[in-house]
Order: sequence, then structure tokens, then C-alpha cells
Amino acid sequence: MYDHNQTLVPDSFMVLYSANGRPVLSREETEARYEICEDLALHTAAFLSAHDQGPDDADEALRRCDDGLRVEPTSVSAAEAAWVTQRVAELQDWPRPKWLAEHPKLARP
Repeated sequence: MYDHNQTLVPDSFMVLYSANGRPVLSREETEARYEICEDLALHTAAFLSAHDQGPDDADEALRRCDDGLRVEPTSVSAAEAAWVTQRVAELQDWPRPKWLAEHPKLARP
């Protein structure tokens, strides 16, 4: 049954919770995880914009973002932290850092 309130989760996030092309979490769980991560990315991007982080500071800002998301206790997994960092780069219109490609779920073909 179609739920008109269903969140549209992008493929870039869905890949974090899929194995062999099939989801490993329920739709509700995946949507909840996505909403947490998207909120983190939006707030982080807004913070960086307000503090005049330019493209020259992008790599350092993204690395600090990623490091901060991985500090215990974490509210996101390592894969989610990498996705949030990647999403912040997209929102800021910054290039994707090369070191971020180290995460196997985020590697591009």
C-alpha cells in the first residue's frame, strides 16, 4: 500500500542498508535513520555557511565533521557518518574529499 507520507530516501543512503540489492532494515527504520542523517547534514552545512568556511577550508572542515560524528558515544554508524560528511560537501557545493572514497559503501564506480 502506498503511503503518501513516505519519505523519499535517496539511493546514496539506501546503499548503506542493503545487501545484494535488497534492504536489510524495514522501510520505517531506514526512513528514521535517513532523517537523522539528513538533519545532521543540513545543520552542519548551515553552521559552516554561517562561519565563512570557504572552499579552501573544505577538506579540513569535512574531516573535522567526520571525526566529530565518530566520537563515542555515537548516534550514527561509521557508514552514516561518511554519508553525512559526503552530504555536507554536496550541500556546500564542495568537491567530494578523496579520503572519503575509502569507505566501501560510498565508493563510486
